Amino acid sequence: MLAAQTDSGTNCDLLVTVRTNEERSVESQIQVDLLGPQGRLATLHIVGAEPARFRVINGRTYRLTVSGLGMETVTTSYFEINSLELMHTETVHVKPQEQTLAGELPPGSPTISVTEMSASKKASAEMKKGLDAYAKGDMEKAAEHFGKAVAEYSRYARAYDMLGVIAIKGADRSKARELFSKAIQADDSFSPAYVDLARMDLQDQDYAGSESLLAKAIAVSPFMPDAVALLASTEFANKEYDKALADVQRTHGLRNHEQFAEVHIMAGKVLSMRNHPEAAIAQFQLFLTEKPDSPEAEGVRKALAALMAGQRP
Repeated sequence: MLAAQTDSGTNCDLLVTVRTNEERSVESQIQVDLLGPQGRLATLHIVGAEPARFRVINGRTYRLTVSGLGMETVTTSYFEINSLELMHTETVHVKPQEQTLAGELPPGSPTISVTEMSASKKASAEMKKGLDAYAKGDMEKAAEHFGKAVAEYSRYARAYDMLGVIAIKGADRSKARELFSKAIQADDSFSPAYVDLARMDLQDQDYAGSESLLAKAIAVSPFMPDAVALLASTEFANKEYDKALADVQRTHGLRNHEQFAEVHIMAGKVLSMRNHPEAAIAQFQLFLTEKPDSPEAEGVRKALAALMAGQRP
């Protein structure tokens, strides 16, 4: 993956995930262009569920263009990075060719709700319209269609979850929490909603709540790397270091784990603090192997050099 740093004063990570309208990952090379009002700022190439990671400036507006072999090019509308955000996520839905959709979902891929299989044709059509509008950046129209989907079929967990994502974008955290909870009520095996709620709990420093939700998500989808990595992050934040180190190893053993390589930085810091320099060096080296062009890479290289010189980073 190519590095992308738009400005030396950047202070927010922008993570861009590309999915099909059926919530599958795209198993081919994808080009993601970061655009500002003055034009293109940076370009990244990703594959599958791997997110494109840009370093951007808070309080500014951006948009994205996603293109690749066998898919329609999509350019989103402009979105703003809140001045207080340390991390901002965007999901861009694309329309791949038919063969891209063939086959089984790989372990760890986003899941579709079991109850969704019983949705009426009308509800499914509204869901598709909502995803199309979402991919184009029209949040108002997307919310309208998702709302019609749940009005037509009250157990449409994925529609509730997407409405929650839109509420997050609108900074309505209370509404988002309510919608993610409704997604779980509609289908208590729908893992993405547990992860979305857990991420909110982590941001609110409700570590016990986050861990409980992630345990449920992992029980349903044990190969979901974002759930295991988020659990490790929650445990680090709560100073449950032994659990966190174990979950870093679990994350590392899952498919597409490279996109969550930052957990190795946390592991390295803990191991260094515990006076295990060789183990800390191994964790920092894993991070640099998996994300050598990450914005954090320079700081990790300095910490690694200090450890190898017999000093604490």
